Amino acid sequence: MPRIRAAAVLTAVESARRWAHQNPDKATGYIDKATGFIDKRTKGKYHSQIGGISSQAKKAFTGQQGVSGTTVPGETTGRTDRPYPDMRA
Repeated sequence: MPRIRAAAVLTAVESARRWAHQNPDKATGYIDKATGFIDKRTKGKYHSQIGGISSQAKKAFTGQQGVSGTTVPGETTGRTDRPYPDMRA
């Protein structure tokens, strides 16, 4: 019985992934709404983790390597293009 449930979940995930590839703007909007809801319910306690998960979900579902925009509506991540600060003076 657990194998049937796992197969059903995998089928649903694959269907969602295909839809997101065809509608990347709508998919990123739904991801933003979901992460905004979670961030609001946790009162910002896990904001950075939620932002990372949001970014990974957008990349995985939409297939776009660079997803623009904020991770949570109305918020900015403060990230730059460089992974480490430039220490040169």
